[in-house]
Amino acid sequence: MNARDLLSARRALCVQPHYDDNDLAAGGTFAALADAGVEVHYLTATDDLVGVLDPSLSDEEAGARLRAEQAQAGAEIGVTEQHWLGLPDAGPYDYYALRNGVVRHIRRLRPELVFTCDPWLPYEAHSDHLRVGRAVAEACMLHKHRRLRLDPALEAAWEPHEIHAVGFYFTTAPNLCFDTSATRERKYRALEAYRTQLSDDEIRFLQQGLAGMEQRWAADEPFSHGEALKVLPPGRLHVNLLPELA
Repeated sequence: MNARDLLSARRALCVQPHYDDNDLAAGGTFAALADAGVEVHYLTATDDLVGVLDPSLSDEEAGARLRAEQAQAGAEIGVTEQHWLGLPDAGPYDYYALRNGVVRHIRRLRPELVFTCDPWLPYEAHSDHLRVGRAVAEACMLHKHRRLRLDPALEAAWEPHEIHAVGFYFTTAPNLCFDTSATRERKYRALEAYRTQLSDDEIRFLQQGLAGMEQRWAADEPFSHGEALKVLPPGRLHVNLLPELA
């Protein structure tokens, strides 16, 4: 699948461990999808409270700020709707509850594209990234199996659909560099919303570092900046049934 195929989708579900991961890794891509008329839905797995800088904030105050910042950033990117699972950030939660939460959103939203972080990133130590990436990959395989019964009210009138592609960001094994030359500034502005977890210096550092990475990823491309993605059909996620598409 190439960039043109991604841009022709009707709906994308972008599943992130924390409230800023989608924008950090692929905000330019998601902004371009939104510009092309794709419905872009963000699903955040955790409550993201561990990274809050101000220890005096209650969980309720911090949570309200995080969601307000997501809304501000999402407006820059063009996100259609934000969704949350509310699992404890960096804490104990059941893998199957996470996976099934993703399945529920896939069944309800019926996206052709699903994006998440690459759980096979070498040396990735954050358990949220490892669990979320794997849960999303598995959900993309299992969502259409009728005997995985989760919501009788939904499933009474539910018909399975096909996910065309699963895209992994934060990856060292990309097979697609998506042109973000026209949308990268919106991504950088989106990052400026995340003040509850990032200082001014950290935001500037991220913006500068990301700009350099995007230029390096696009070094062999006919555009100036891009985002690296590993994009696979769901069939590649179980015993590699489609090796010719590697």
